[in-house]
Amino acid sequence: MKKWLGHTNSVVLSVAAVGIFILLTLFLRSLGGFQLDLTAGKQYTLSDQTLTTIQGVKEDVRLIAFTVSTSQNQKLNRDVTDMLNEYAKRNNKLKVEQYDLNQEPILAKQYGVTSASIVLVQGEKKRVIDIGSLFTQAQGSGEGAYQFTGEEKLTSGLLGLSSTRQGKVVFLAGHEEIPLSQMTELSSSLSQDNVKTEEVQLNQAGSVPKDASVLAIVGPERDISATELKSIRTYLNDGGKLFMALGFHPNMGSDWKNLDALAADYGVKDTHAIVVDQEQTNTLGPLWTVPTFGSHAITDKLAASNLYPVLSLSIALQAGEQKDWKTTLLMKSSAASYGETNIQGLLNNETQKDDKDPQGPLNLGYAVEGKDGKPKAVILGTSALLSDTEISTGGNRDFVLNSLNYVQEHSDGLTIRPRQEQDYKVAYLTPAQAKTILTISVIGLPLLFAVIGILLWWRRRRA
Repeated sequence: MKKWLGHTNSVVLSVAAVGIFILLTLFLRSLGGFQLDLTAGKQYTLSDQTLTTIQGVKEDVRLIAFTVSTSQNQKLNRDVTDMLNEYAKRNNKLKVEQYDLNQEPILAKQYGVTSASIVLVQGEKKRVIDIGSLFTQAQGSGEGAYQFTGEEKLTSGLLGLSSTRQGKVVFLAGHEEIPLSQMTELSSSLSQDNVKTEEVQLNQAGSVPKDASVLAIVGPERDISATELKSIRTYLNDGGKLFMALGFHPNMGSDWKNLDALAADYGVKDTHAIVVDQEQTNTLGPLWTVPTFGSHAITDKLAASNLYPVLSLSIALQAGEQKDWKTTLLMKSSAASYGETNIQGLLNNETQKDDKDPQGPLNLGYAVEGKDGKPKAVILGTSALLSDTEISTGGNRDFVLNSLNYVQEHSDGLTIRPRQEQDYKVAYLTPAQAKTILTISVIGLPLLFAVIGILLWWRRRRA
């Protein structure tokens, strides 16, 4: 009788334990997005801005990830898919799909995708996010550390699907500027925010298009004519906005009369000195610099997130007297830098400081606003950071987009801090090591637990 009661109690306890487990599982599932983030830095805790954006999605959105699987990027792909799933958990209107780009080239082509990307689709609307742009090297961190800006980019994409805002950035052409064909990544990023891009040759068009929200002058090799300067001034005097990014040219000191006059209209002087930054000599080379930021709406978020641009062949600028405009410093080189005024010597790899060269820190960019506090211009002493070859380096893309958003008075940008991640190393096992791990985990440990169980059973039976 006692033996029968003992077995009955065991059965009842077992059934009760299973029932409690099932009820607890159903309860936790009913909590929906509930989770406990125990990671360092709260890696999987979404910001309030993101949660508000997700809850605001009222129509179905497909989150399509086209990834490329290699042994080196498994961790990066998992960062992307984990993030997409975190979004989908919080709104059943978000549907996640994942495809291997190499195995689904026809499907990827339908969405205009040629590299690893996230495609957001809502009805006829589409946004494409380059997965490579979500990862940047972490400044001042250990080897293998990187920053993941996926939350900011994905949340911006969701907002862009519902945005009715329109813009148009017109790029000046005809003076050997960096052409739009070499700024495709910038154009793509702008298009995600409903901003169109086109080129204009003023000697043919006669005037800046009236629907241009910004006139961009990027890396001109030749000076603009007096007639073109007059057309540009007419556009700007009628309420237009200017984005000016100068680049290196051997004869800029003597040839850029009208370009210099245009910058001077807004209190900015071009010194025609190329920045040589000694602090970067051992890493990138003396003609590269990682600047520090001044305090401004363009740069504050980037500084807080430790996202700094990486600049090459930059021209030192100065802020002059201008009663109608307020200039604010955006970035400057290090104190160890100087401005090389001997351009011919620079071309011959002779970069030695003399008394004529200004000592750093040197100013590299300004934001200009009117007396009413409204943005008017951004003038930079560097232009290569907009090109396809450099825009993905460091914080270049973020800085450029922030600058163009600022000058267009698009002040509703996100302020989501990137995640700081540590890259995992892939361990390659020898056949002997793999066989040992398999033997221990699949055969050895289960056999050990079975032997312990048998011994306990035998001991209780004898008792």
